[in-house]
Amino acid sequence: MRTVTKILLLTLALVFIGCQKEIDYAAANNSGGTGGTGGTGNTKNIEGDYDFVGMAAHTESSITVDASGSQVKAVTVSDYITKENTGTMKITSDQFISTNLGYSIDTIVNVKTYLDNVLFDDSDVPFAGSTPPTNGATPYVRNSADSITATGFLGIPSDPSGAIPTGPAGLKLSWSGDTLLLKVNTSFTQSVSQGGVPGTMVASVKGTFKLKKH
Repeated sequence: MRTVTKILLLTLALVFIGCQKEIDYAAANNSGGTGGTGGTGNTKNIEGDYDFVGMAAHTESSITVDASGSQVKAVTVSDYITKENTGTMKITSDQFISTNLGYSIDTIVNVKTYLDNVLFDDSDVPFAGSTPPTNGATPYVRNSADSITATGFLGIPSDPSGAIPTGPAGLKLSWSGDTLLLKVNTSFTQSVSQGGVPGTMVASVKGTFKLKKH
């Protein structure tokens, strides 16, 4: 039971970190339109100043550990739209530069726990958290008129603490009026540890990061 509890807590923490690093720092391979009006319909030209107006995401993660001769697996699924969005983003010819970017999440997370491949628990858990306003920058390169590849701030985290964001990660671009959409569809696998118990985490995230042009 103590191991199961640890896995549940670790899963919740890693999902939130994954949300921060993979939606907040978007990656994508899903297609986007080229709508919009005026000059904003051209995804080839995204340079300029923007307000961060939010993001929506669907995340899934599973953590599997072997402990005391048994396998414990926790599968976490969440859907959310950020609240209390703050901050700005400047896009140059080769960088995303954020200033005071922050948001909060208030959602319900579904957690299914399996013990030796048998469903042990199925719970909906309220989850709330926030990221304080932060500053950062990440380089990117242009792939085509509607896609780029970024490393670092917009990349995929390799460390569950979020201390070592890496990449590269692809972003698909489109416009909705004067709002730039960075669309997300990415996944990663990494080793994790909680209380000295090693495990494997497999996670994926789909979503949209929204920036309104000044």
